[in-house]
Amino acid sequence: MAHNEQLQSLSYEASADLSANQFRLVSLDANGRVQQAGANAQCVGVQQNKASALGNATEVGFSGRAKIVAGAAVAIDDQVESDATGRAITATGVGDHEVQGRALTAASAAGELVEVLLERSEFTI
Repeated sequence: MAHNEQLQSLSYEASADLSANQFRLVSLDANGRVQQAGANAQCVGVQQNKASALGNATEVGFSGRAKIVAGAAVAIDDQVESDATGRAITATGVGDHEVQGRALTAASAAGELVEVLLERSEFTI
């Protein structure tokens, strides 16, 4: 089976030292700089590098296949959203959800990398 591994990305300025934030979901602050995403945040994508200071360039993947740090166990085909620290968790429960994509691989615990097909959407359960 053939597939394209390309991840589309854009460069943004970092809002702070985000060197510990690689492969986590990020959002934009009021100045248009990348910051760690919060729980169920409206994200711009997944941080790809380790920006080490305010104003440093950080690459953000927004479309395609991306690695994301899991915040809990994630099953293949789960829709994922951000937890309080920008990690991918399964979108479940009642209410509005800012879904960032669909898991292509599984994670058995927090801290593992999961591959996600980024496809942002919002839905209510």
